[in-house]
Amino acid sequence: MIYSISHTTVYSYSKKVFLEPHIIRLYPRSDPAQKILSHEVTISPDPAGISQGIDIWGNTFTQAWFNDLHQKLKIVSKCHARTLRHNPFDYFLPLQSQNIPVVLEPNEKIDLRSCLARQYPFTGLAGDPLRDLALSLIKKSNGLSTSFLQELNVWLFENIELRERHEPGIMDPFSLIQLKKGSCRDLSILFIETCREAGIPARFVSGYQEGDSRISEGELHAWAEAYLPGIGWRGYDPSHGLVVADRHVILAAAPDFKDTMPVSGTIRGTGVTSIIDYEVMMEVVCEPAPLLYERN
Repeated sequence: MIYSISHTTVYSYSKKVFLEPHIIRLYPRSDPAQKILSHEVTISPDPAGISQGIDIWGNTFTQAWFNDLHQKLKIVSKCHARTLRHNPFDYFLPLQSQNIPVVLEPNEKIDLRSCLARQYPFTGLAGDPLRDLALSLIKKSNGLSTSFLQELNVWLFENIELRERHEPGIMDPFSLIQLKKGSCRDLSILFIETCREAGIPARFVSGYQEGDSRISEGELHAWAEAYLPGIGWRGYDPSHGLVVADRHVILAAAPDFKDTMPVSGTIRGTGVTSIIDYEVMMEVVCEPAPLLYERN
């Protein structure tokens, strides 16, 4: 698939403020699953300076800093991206990845420590509901890693109602299990925490998902990636019950969702209120041609 994606973010302030340096993560990555054909980011007001870098997880970012006082910050990202992974199961599963917990090499254990440690440990008096969920799905999947990941993905899709939640931050997994309603980022965190409890490294992903092809307007989306030794990172979207293939475009991935935020920064000003507006347009430019087979 080839997608045209336009993502506009506008911060409006009640009076002029000084913009501290901002970090922008609106750069789709190029990897075996997607290729970026073109991409540009425009920032208004014009920054006094910019510096591009790559973070510890391989995500491209821009640091922008500003002069003077401003009442609005507008960031527009436009890209054309080709998605390449038509089959999400295009791999041979090595022995060390077949069972739970997956078997990691010593260096992998060190590098993936933050993808294995639960960020929301249970502090209640009764049993840990997240551990109970992991154990039940391990049993249901006969301890097989890929079966567990699919069972977890489907369980979240069928048992947690997806809804918009405009409050900042993450709903903790225990509240989500109890309320059974949450945003895509909430479901992704529950998926990640359950994977970590089961001994599968997992991390948070920010990007775009095609959704209903009849509707071009969308939102920034969140899902999860699980690490299988010998295979690498593979995406799972519990909001839709999908194993990620060619209908998603990735911006950034990290163990902590805060390190995937598309825009982060602060302002200096007294008694200032702010409003954020955004628009995401994702359109299919070209679909893959059907496979043709010769008849013998």
